[in-house]
Amino acid sequence: MLVGVWPALRVSRTASLTLSLHEGGRGTSDGAQRQRIRSGLVVAQVALALLLLAGAGLTLKSFHNAQNARLGFKPENILVADVLLPKARYDTDEKVARFNDQLVERIRALPGVEAAALGLNIPFDDNEWDSSFHLTGTPPYPPGERPEAEINVVTPDYFRVMGMPLLRGRAFTADDRANQRRSVIIDETLAQKYFHGKDPIGQQIDDNQSDEKNPPPLTIVGVVPRTRNEAPGEDNVEQYHWVQMTFAADQIPTRSNMLLVRVKSGDPLALVPAIKRELQALDPDQAFAGISTMENNIAKSLGSRRMMMSLLAAFAAIALLLASVGLYGVMGLTVTQRTRELGIRFALGASRGDVLRLVLGQGAVLVGLGLAAGSLGAFVTGRALRSVLYDVGSLDIAPMAGAMLALSLVAFVACLLPARRASLVDPIEALRME
Repeated sequence: MLVGVWPALRVSRTASLTLSLHEGGRGTSDGAQRQRIRSGLVVAQVALALLLLAGAGLTLKSFHNAQNARLGFKPENILVADVLLPKARYDTDEKVARFNDQLVERIRALPGVEAAALGLNIPFDDNEWDSSFHLTGTPPYPPGERPEAEINVVTPDYFRVMGMPLLRGRAFTADDRANQRRSVIIDETLAQKYFHGKDPIGQQIDDNQSDEKNPPPLTIVGVVPRTRNEAPGEDNVEQYHWVQMTFAADQIPTRSNMLLVRVKSGDPLALVPAIKRELQALDPDQAFAGISTMENNIAKSLGSRRMMMSLLAAFAAIALLLASVGLYGVMGLTVTQRTRELGIRFALGASRGDVLRLVLGQGAVLVGLGLAAGSLGAFVTGRALRSVLYDVGSLDIAPMAGAMLALSLVAFVACLLPARRASLVDPIEALRME
């Protein structure tokens, strides 16, 4: 409606009609004011298209980087499910530990299962557990400066299920049970930051997860790769780059866990009926929830980033189409209005190549102005998107160059068609029209 109202008002005014007739009578191509308005609209369309294309390119590159970010584990062929034990029936650590051990043993024995484990605060489980820590024997940290670590609690086969190698030391074993001195496995970032140049195996960390008074310190028994626990680049704990500490489930039993099952091949979800039968045999009142695969959980965590990329790509495609149509329309109208002028040029000896370059040059000026304005807008857009970009700068050259190239190619085609029609004008017919 807005697009239609403006020209309707212009042609409804007597002064505008009179001016138009006079301008046409003088043989001019069009009123200078209307030419400037049309050219300005094309410049704005090109600038907007570049802005959106550059934004879509940034989010596409960001999504690619996030999707291929280092995880520290192998997510393929892993089934995950929530296991929440009711406190009424599992009111002691012994009952919880016994259920956990029996469940893992039953599932490990199923055909097609390579390994099974339970874990709390595992990657992409929508849980978070962090705690400050202190290296045994070192001076106390100043208030507010105690380092933080993400806490994981897992059963012995957890690292095998996740496909994580042991960089040093050992994994948890049956010896890491209740009433034994607690063991802890740290990630490589904690080892490098706090035990640089030393072997961390056998070093100790104060135990602040125990309810005992003055508990013995934790002993480091292994070092594993750092894992990514949440979607990269999101506004979450990943931005803090906390180190990671993993405890043995038998020494810190928890009623809320994630079951992890690595299958030898095929779809992990095909194993769900067999796992449910084993669970029901162990406890008929117990159930699973949140059954999925690790790969699905990772993909879900990237959902907001994928939506942002899709929306910007759709808007960029529409803007590119509008800019090309607008540019084609303006250039086509210009050629039609300049038919007499082009005929005179041909009569005076201009070649078809000269006319082709003339019309293309006019289009190139409009495109150039649009690209210049769009570049400034793309810089502002990049800064606005910085909070949702991962491993991509707001002035990344590749997306900007790709957007400018794509827009330039489309604009060239949109200008070439009217320019080619202008070069084919018959000078005799053009002059006869007047």
